[in-house]
Amino acid sequence: MARTRTPHVYSYEKDGSTLYYVTFYCKQWDGTNKKIKKMGFTRQADAARYEQEYRDRLAGSPAMTFAALCDRFLADYKNHVRESTYMTTRFFLVRYLLPDFGKTPLNELTPVMIREWQNGFIANQRYKPTTLNKMHAALVIALNFACKYFGLAQNPATVAGGMGSQKPARESRYWTREQFARFILSGLKPECVAMFSTMFWTGCRIGECLALTASDVDLENGIVTINKTKTKAAHGYKIGPPKTRNSSRKVSLPHPLAMILADWIQRTDARNDDRLFTKDRATYATILKQHAERTGLPTIRLHDLRHSHASMLINMGLPPKVVQERLGHASIQMTLDLYSHLYPDKQKDVADRLSQYF
Repeated sequence: MARTRTPHVYSYEKDGSTLYYVTFYCKQWDGTNKKIKKMGFTRQADAARYEQEYRDRLAGSPAMTFAALCDRFLADYKNHVRESTYMTTRFFLVRYLLPDFGKTPLNELTPVMIREWQNGFIANQRYKPTTLNKMHAALVIALNFACKYFGLAQNPATVAGGMGSQKPARESRYWTREQFARFILSGLKPECVAMFSTMFWTGCRIGECLALTASDVDLENGIVTINKTKTKAAHGYKIGPPKTRNSSRKVSLPHPLAMILADWIQRTDARNDDRLFTKDRATYATILKQHAERTGLPTIRLHDLRHSHASMLINMGLPPKVVQERLGHASIQMTLDLYSHLYPDKQKDVADRLSQYF
């Protein structure tokens, strides 16, 4: 028979061992009282702690542990971001942050503690700068949640400063029209010709291309409608809304590309919501690499086909606003930040033209 040890904590016997469980009522967000019961504790103190942490988590006290915060934060976060974003943030919290900070109360988490934690990972030298940056970003966003909703006075991770870098130190690579022509004539199968040509000549993201259906392609008017994307989910992939509001757009097709897509649609007899491209991104990435090496071209990523398109537009003299709209960037500033290095020679053109007015 269960015996009371402390308020709400009871003991019971199982397989010759004494275990503990806790049961209590707690008011929920909608004003209802919910009975909470948790069994299987080997120590009385652990059962009592569970109740306290549950109440702290529900009340949003800055005295709650970092683990309790993560429970509340992730439950909220998943409703406001893309599933792939949620999964990435959750991974870094669970893998790198909870083991070290899980039992620490938020109001005892100091910038010095975070700085020392950072130094340990940096000194390890096993982690890429981008990985270190994502660890810190996950910590910052979780603690921002605590500051905004649970009364944490300041974000100690912000005070501690970041670590790593947001982007890998990598030279941007682009293919010219001539290089892409060599690649596309390297013996690719029709599906790959259609896929890679669409990416290179429209600048669409790989996820946007993988989500394309027959009904998205208006061959008569030479327009492809981008209104969805294929992203990684907890179990495989899923089709969802585009990356940003500006990502929903209509992209005009060069006539040769329209002919390539018409041929591919005819070959597959794709109709209405039938997807045009059925391979996964890893397969396309492998094919891209293999055929680039076969033709002696510099190896690039799938996303670099999008960069190649942007580079081509800029070299054609098109203004940044047009490039932004075609690529579906959230702002023209993003376009300039990504491709400002492609504009240096344009400054000389401006100077030459101004010289004519002296």
